[in-house]
Amino acid sequence: MWYCTLLRSGWTPSFAQDERMGVMGEMSEVTGILLAAGSSQRFGADKLSALIGGVPMLTRAASTLLNAGFDLPIVVLGERAAEHAPLLYGLPVRVVHNPDAESGMASSLVAGLEAADKCEAVCITVCDQPAVTARHLRMLVGAWRKTHASIAASDYGGVHGVPAVFAAEHFAELRELHGDRGAGALLARHADALTTIPLPGGEIDIDTPADMRKLE
Repeated sequence: MWYCTLLRSGWTPSFAQDERMGVMGEMSEVTGILLAAGSSQRFGADKLSALIGGVPMLTRAASTLLNAGFDLPIVVLGERAAEHAPLLYGLPVRVVHNPDAESGMASSLVAGLEAADKCEAVCITVCDQPAVTARHLRMLVGAWRKTHASIAASDYGGVHGVPAVFAAEHFAELRELHGDRGAGALLARHADALTTIPLPGGEIDIDTPADMRKLE
């Protein structure tokens, strides 16, 4: 596994300058992790390069983490890392290559955790949920801090799922996941202890070209 940092000194988040200190303060010590190592088999093409609002899906998801206020979020890429890394060019993110991505989402989650510096929590998100916004990610972290719950998850379609914030006390459990078992296994295990934030449309994810057409 390798990782590197891609930086552009002139990049600035989309929120107003007078908001910046407050946002950055609340998001400090929380590491954003974007899982983007899937094979996209059902999509039948390069899903991460597919355009949403004229922006490649991967670029859009990484920018959402940055606009939320995460400092140097981690982006986990799979076997096509060399092809996808240019979609992140100029963004201040850490790119992690997971050579075991084909074994399932859990390996990418673990790769992201291993690359994370010491932090209070991680916020795990994915590329193919178009409803996710920077504001929603900030609300998740805010709810996690204010309620003192160890997990803050998104609530959509009667389901608790990602994006989700996990306190450091859950890192060992996350590292034990394997195969296609993502963070949802922990959310189910700790359903009575988590706090949630509604994510309208969060149940919509992009798995096929037909899903993309529904966004048009």
